Amino acid sequence: MVKKEFFAIIIIGLFFFSFLKSPSLKAIEFDLTAAQNSVGKRFATKFCEAKEKGFSSESSSEFALNNTYLKFVAFPEDEKFIEDLWEFTLEIIRHDCGIYITKNEENNLRDFFQEEGEIASNRDLYLPN
Repeated sequence: MVKKEFFAIIIIGLFFFSFLKSPSLKAIEFDLTAAQNSVGKRFATKFCEAKEKGFSSESSSEFALNNTYLKFVAFPEDEKFIEDLWEFTLEIIRHDCGIYITKNEENNLRDFFQEEGEIASNRDLYLPN
């Protein structure tokens, strides 16, 4: 009788514990880290490379887009994911080539990045069937 009650308590405890654990959150965190490494760093590097050569911010953005995986990746449909990726990318840009970019250009770049992030979040809508 005591063993059955003990077993039942353990099962109920594990049941409740499974609800507290959030695997989807861990997956998003992992996806964000992967995106930062494969997209954010590369985008910032290519953007700065173009800016240092004297290209406009618009041309630099396009150059960075064409030389990164941002055109091909699919992001989760999560605005915070894109915002966190942008903040990560912006920090690298500010550190590596902040002297070449004005606040207005930074805002335009943010809009560009968010637009491309939205496309990446809805990749199935933009790909031909």
